[in-house]
Amino acid sequence: MSHYLFVLGRTPELAYGELCSFFPKVTYISTHLSIVEVSDQSLLLSAFQKLGGSIKVARIIDRTNELSPQLLTSYLTDETSQKITFGISGYDGAFSPSTPFLHDMKKMLEDKGMSCRFVSPKKGDTLSSVVITGQHVVELIVGKENGRYMIGKTISVQDFGDWNKRDYGRPQVDPKAGMLPPKVARMIVNIANSSPGRSSSATFRGASFDSWKVKRVLLDPFCGMGTILAEALLTGWNVVGADQSADATSRTKKNLEWLARQYSEVDGSNIQLFISDATHISSHIPKASIDAIVTEPFMGSARKIGNNPINQLSNKQIIEIKNTIKGLEKLYIGCLRDWYRLLKHNGKVVIALPSYNVQGREFFVKKVIDMCENLGYTVEQGPIEYSRPQAVVRRKFYILRKK
Repeated sequence: MSHYLFVLGRTPELAYGELCSFFPKVTYISTHLSIVEVSDQSLLLSAFQKLGGSIKVARIIDRTNELSPQLLTSYLTDETSQKITFGISGYDGAFSPSTPFLHDMKKMLEDKGMSCRFVSPKKGDTLSSVVITGQHVVELIVGKENGRYMIGKTISVQDFGDWNKRDYGRPQVDPKAGMLPPKVARMIVNIANSSPGRSSSATFRGASFDSWKVKRVLLDPFCGMGTILAEALLTGWNVVGADQSADATSRTKKNLEWLARQYSEVDGSNIQLFISDATHISSHIPKASIDAIVTEPFMGSARKIGNNPINQLSNKQIIEIKNTIKGLEKLYIGCLRDWYRLLKHNGKVVIALPSYNVQGREFFVKKVIDMCENLGYTVEQGPIEYSRPQAVVRRKFYILRKK
């Protein structure tokens, strides 16, 4: 067995959950670092490309009590090329690669007859995937475990160009809707499915449940622009999407048609879309036919807060927020009650729930979680928070399982 260091991105708690859904032996090291133990590196690299939350993977080559330019230089002398660009990233405060330290390494490599240059982090202690890919950097990663340094050599970085294509290149977008980024959508899809996906050919056609008897099916009852459905298709799911807005389902269809043209593994026959209220979706779908429901539901509107600073809200606005929370609780409880009919035994729900954070107070749909047991669900994990800095409405992900 070999040990590999996974570098987790901007949502490390969610990324760690995703990592655990792929690999049986995962060890948490620090906020942005986890160790995975596997025997087959090629399978590990294949899995890494399916992850949304891990931005780098490195093979662990040493553990040591002290770091020196001589020690780190020794890990670069085995490079087949006599001309290299190298760099060091230190994670979670483990190591800060100073310019003099890197200069010393450069001189030692040159003394060994190698032509080399180094790159330094532009911000903080870490190099970006863009820099590593664009400048063909041989990167060493430094972390700390139980007071000792871990040193890894990067073997792959996330394909940022592919993620950007799906985020900004799809034909239908709605910046005002506050959509989940594709990476976050991929993470929650992967958390819903611990088994590897299927591959298939790309054509967009209609679908029927009759042909899906032995395949896994994912439902997004608030499909919006289809981001979750797209990431599910790319990982081998059959997908069902619904929204109460005809415009949303139309735009989802266009985005998924575009996806099928861009990616040969997407099979359009694995898609079904329709218009439906999320609390009555069971009237459209056979009972116990869905393996997982993954969704970001309607989360209310921050417009009720207006343009006032969050510490200057009127009592009327606070009351409106409380009423919004009550309305959302009623909506989500109605959804979970209806979705129970659709899920197979042990089926999962991965859902983002809103938390309004104003005047140092949190307004959360707590009643939804309190009601889960009565509705027939076990709360497996959560809350896992995902939000942008200073966001008023924050997402909290929960993973539920049908009992």
